Amino acid sequence: MLTLSFDFAQLADRQAFYREFVAQSGCSGEFGYNLDALWDWLTGGIALPAQLHLYHVEQARDHVEFAPVLALLEEAAQQLQGELRLIR
Repeated sequence: MLTLSFDFAQLADRQAFYREFVAQSGCSGEFGYNLDALWDWLTGGIALPAQLHLYHVEQARDHVEFAPVLALLEEAAQQLQGELRLIR
């Protein structure tokens, strides 16, 4: 099972999240570094099942940079019906 970890207290902005996502997930250099690319990779490119450990997520939830990412992660987890688990 693929396991990724993100500490939102250590990420400066959304681009930092994308860089960390690319580094941990092994996705190709063609990753688009945007919400559409993240969705595509989570729902069709990543090896499932997968776990995403999200640290300090409560602090990031209302942050303008991270709120869209967190919403997308939650939607992907719902759509993938247990194949993508978010651990807070």
